Amino acid sequence: MGLLKNKYGKVRSGWRISLVLFLSFVFQIISGILVGVAGSLFLGVKDFITGTDRTNESIQTYLTEDPSMKMVISFLAMISVILAVVMVLKLVDKKKVRDIGFRLNSKSIKDLLIGLFLGAISMTAVFIIFKLTGNITVERGFNFSLYLLLDFILFVLVAINEELLSRGYCLYTLKEYNSEKFAVVVSSIIFSLLHIFNPNLKLFGLFNIFLVGVLFAYMTLKTGNIMMAIGYHITWNFFQGNIFGLSVSGKATDGIITVSNIKDNIITGGAFGPEAGIVTTFVILIGFLFLNRFIKQDKILKREEINMLD
Repeated sequence: MGLLKNKYGKVRSGWRISLVLFLSFVFQIISGILVGVAGSLFLGVKDFITGTDRTNESIQTYLTEDPSMKMVISFLAMISVILAVVMVLKLVDKKKVRDIGFRLNSKSIKDLLIGLFLGAISMTAVFIIFKLTGNITVERGFNFSLYLLLDFILFVLVAINEELLSRGYCLYTLKEYNSEKFAVVVSSIIFSLLHIFNPNLKLFGLFNIFLVGVLFAYMTLKTGNIMMAIGYHITWNFFQGNIFGLSVSGKATDGIITVSNIKDNIITGGAFGPEAGIVTTFVILIGFLFLNRFIKQDKILKREEINMLD
């Protein structure tokens, strides 16, 4: 048993996960540079044609704030993670993406739909509690925008990105030669730490992100795939930000519903959003009870069984 390999002669899970994280980071840096160069060239040509004299600050604002650019960057970030995971799976683990729970069949699509419902109903419950306790003010009228669809696609990309890495590669890799409890805790810690550079960060927010990571891991172990976790992740973020207008992990968003006078306390999570509030803690705990009661336990399928299903 050595530093690099375990007693089975396999590269240790910590090294493999570190390699995936490192490659993801490298690929995202490269894609970010390419987007910056392409965006700057586009603006240069556009300004030349229209005779506009744009400042460096306006160029930077366009590259970081324009919805279409944010969509491109998020898409490339997802591709970066997928590429890193696939490369390590193929070259080091000798596996395929579907071996870590990312697959489409009738069962996984059903799990995805259940996850979408649970995420929506969970965040709706959080919002209703905020309103009933007087911790937010709901303004009259509704805001609709074409950017709503773009934001939904953005949250789909974010969910696939984070779940493929955290509940896909990390959880399955750690579970290979360790206990399920160890795999769940460590993969959830990694998931929480991925948010450490988010704006308006609060320690309790990291705890709740860890806790929901454990919930997503429980979903994955219960169903044998990561699709329910992806579904929950999508609608949790989308309803939180684009329906109810609350901050998503520290990032301010515009929702169909406009809220104001958000109290900065342990109930709402303040500027970080509901994920730093104790109401969210209880909603997540209720999620565990629901899964334990209503979702049938499935097994993590072997590769030959996956091939038969797919």
